[in-house]
Amino acid sequence: MESVLGMNHTVSVYIHIPLCIKKCAYCDFASYPGRLPQQDAYIDAVCREIRAQAAFFGRRRVATVFLGGGTPTLLTAEQLSRIMDALRECFDLLPDAEITMEGNPGTLSPDRLAAYRASGVNRLSLGVQSMDDGLLAAIGRIHTAEQAEEAVRMARGAGFDNLNLDLMYGLPGQTPAQWESTLRAAIALGPEHLSCYSLILEEGTLLHRQVEEGSCAPLPDEDALDEMDAITARLTAQAGYAQYEVSNYARPGRECRHNIVYWECLPYLGVGCAAHGDMDGRRYEHTVDFAQYLEDCDDAACLNSAEGNNTLEERMFERAMMGLRMVRGMDAARFERDFGRRAQDVWPRTMEKMTRMGLIDPQTADDAGVYNERIRLTPRGMQVMNGVLVEMMEEQEKGG
Repeated sequence: MESVLGMNHTVSVYIHIPLCIKKCAYCDFASYPGRLPQQDAYIDAVCREIRAQAAFFGRRRVATVFLGGGTPTLLTAEQLSRIMDALRECFDLLPDAEITMEGNPGTLSPDRLAAYRASGVNRLSLGVQSMDDGLLAAIGRIHTAEQAEEAVRMARGAGFDNLNLDLMYGLPGQTPAQWESTLRAAIALGPEHLSCYSLILEEGTLLHRQVEEGSCAPLPDEDALDEMDAITARLTAQAGYAQYEVSNYARPGRECRHNIVYWECLPYLGVGCAAHGDMDGRRYEHTVDFAQYLEDCDDAACLNSAEGNNTLEERMFERAMMGLRMVRGMDAARFERDFGRRAQDVWPRTMEKMTRMGLIDPQTADDAGVYNERIRLTPRGMQVMNGVLVEMMEEQEKGG
């Protein structure tokens, strides 16, 4: 896999900031309310880990950085500067590196945003989720629709010209009309990028328990979700956003370069409590125990994690699972180059069946069934992508 994971290839860096003011009802990410007094100690640990990773993997060229959470916009200007200084000390950030910071509209101020921009952050991803105050309260968000609008105005005033708004549909009690109202309001704010995610009810979350107990409004049914999908496709297209992944829409040239790294299964460093990385064919993950991370953050032993020994079959399936999320599909030529097998030889029955059913774009294959540079799902195929992947997995488990 040297073609994509060699030392000369650029890498990306994900930095996890697991601190938050309040745990949202739907959230199953590693995020910890009540740890704000330890925020400075955590930033120290992150900086130590950045130096340890550079010592382990070498000084790499970095094309994208993503600060996710939790709530990264709880960082002070000085704390963010320390992180960015450590990155620049240890790695070669490309002049046009995309540096994204996730933010909660309820934690922002003009001064803080201006400081983030001055530190080098050039893309802001705001967790708006809804423009309906009732729905925001129901899922435990700490901001209002008015604060979301004000956050966009403040971000523009601070010089951010690349904004993403995260939106969520399929919320308890949400109607298609409410989703359309939220999406219209978000589009009216003029962001360069929209992420429109259907709620996934994760076990162990407060919202999962509420749904099981019947203590919240019922979730929308399949017909309502289909209508919401249709609303998303119609309004984003009308507003000039192109869908480039299952849940992501962008104006020309404003696709999230960092997320494409994940979908293309390219190398990235994971920094912080609970972060994952994938470097040089080696996978690693950090402890989700906050206190333990503070102690072990600069221990490179985790970078030799046994999880790095993924089987070839697991890697091939992951490549398809992630690549088919994109509208442009999976890079078939790179698949063959990296794994020594063509995708249609790994999943012959599934790919023939799905092409015949109109779920795989027939234009990606010639009359002999030889696939061109990319294998992509049709719009209908993307709607039932999970079913396609299940069949691929089952065929692979049976030996192709």
